[in-house]
Amino acid sequence: MAETRSYAVRDAGSPSRLGRVRKTYPYNLRSLLEALDDARLRSFNEGPQVVTLVRGRRSQVIRSDEHDREVWSLPGAP
Repeated sequence: MAETRSYAVRDAGSPSRLGRVRKTYPYNLRSLLEALDDARLRSFNEGPQVVTLVRGRRSQVIRSDEHDREVWSLPGAP
């Protein structure tokens, strides 16, 4: 069975426990660009946001935004 993949914009939370999911996006390039832009804009008013790649029940942070600016992006960052 194929693994389900998607992107999600979430509140930053802590490294061990991410915050609330704000919005999910399908797994394609256009949706990734929308998720990155959405996280950047949300970070301006709603606090730090992260974009995660969701694979089944696991998620990996691929970018973090604070105050309308990218803080870091993968691989292996902060």
